[in-house]
Amino acid sequence: MVVMASPEARIEPHVAVIPAPELGPDVYTNAYPLTLHEGSRPVFGGLLVSQALSAACATVPDAFQPYSSQSSFLAPANGNKKITYRVQRTWEGRNFLTRVVHATQGIDCVYVAVLSFQSAASSTGINTLEYGTPKPELDQLPEDIDPDAMQAMQSSFLDRSASVMQQSAEDRPLDWRPHSIEMSNDPTQLRIRGYVRSPTPLSTSNCSVHLAAFAYASDEFFFGPALAANPAAVGKGARNVTVGASLTHNVSFHDRNAKIDQWVVLERQTTWGSAGRVMVQQKFWNMEGKMILSGSQEALIRLRGAKI
Repeated sequence: MVVMASPEARIEPHVAVIPAPELGPDVYTNAYPLTLHEGSRPVFGGLLVSQALSAACATVPDAFQPYSSQSSFLAPANGNKKITYRVQRTWEGRNFLTRVVHATQGIDCVYVAVLSFQSAASSTGINTLEYGTPKPELDQLPEDIDPDAMQAMQSSFLDRSASVMQQSAEDRPLDWRPHSIEMSNDPTQLRIRGYVRSPTPLSTSNCSVHLAAFAYASDEFFFGPALAANPAAVGKGARNVTVGASLTHNVSFHDRNAKIDQWVVLERQTTWGSAGRVMVQQKFWNMEGKMILSGSQEALIRLRGAKI
């Protein structure tokens, strides 16, 4: 009997890397093109976050899984060129490992990440503190939300010329179902809630692949709450925004067994804005209520006429 391999989900090529031994030990490159459309140059930050994690995971034993990614975007990456991920084995402990990954194009370092790993044997939950922020109770299941609702929500905040608005549902590797936006005159009280998953099962149950996919998801639409929380300042369709770019991105993984092809609940908010920068926060839970991911991002947002 011939056992057929499961087809890859759309998210899998986005997070995949391959060894580049000709460039040295512990060196990897993106396995597939960085952009879907010919001539498209900007690289989505989630590709860098997830592929750096995949490269780091390739250098650690299977008994270790990532629990933290702390990173900085240094320069724009060109989508028409390969990215090289050089992994530095910074710390090798019995229960904890650390990797530093530099993502480069030519002589330019465009992204750097510190990835931390813990052994499964030391994270079993025996004689440890166990708690987490409760999952918000949403009154609508993801299956009851229009699959095109994310596109409609984005169009209410962004001009149709924005690059994210050029993506079709088929272009997006993840299925986002927005549930609600809780508005307030105070930007820090805004909450965006919804669901996300891979629309098709992944071809593997490998924890590292699923967590890399969550890393990708953690950057998608992430500084949107800062725009949504300040509608008067950013203007209709964000027409007053002249620059929007991620500066730092931090993710903590709370469940090594989390699966990206199962629905998860997310909540996002913005906590601060000043000096041309904003902070956004996020949390993900599985449908049973366990928090599986949390993170933050600092982004550069410049408004028309800003003197900074």
